[in-house]
Amino acid sequence: MTIFLYCLTLLASLAAGGTLFLTFASSGSAPQQAAGAAMAVAIAIIPYVFSRCVQICVSENNRRNENQRLLDRLDSLERAISGKA
Repeated sequence: MTIFLYCLTLLASLAAGGTLFLTFASSGSAPQQAAGAAMAVAIAIIPYVFSRCVQICVSENNRRNENQRLLDRLDSLERAISGKA
């Protein structure tokens, strides 16, 4: 899923670059350029932020699973030690 989101982010960045280029090439005034630049920034940033959020969620889930495995191993070690004592 993260690969798909990174590809989507790459495509959005390319689309934003094209939008920015076309905006500066065809606009007649500074407000039009500013609006086009803002739209290009939004096209690039929104997919990136979404991709990063998904990446953070996956990373957090992996960390939580690893912590649970460590706790389970510690519990089994504690039971083994207390059984021998």
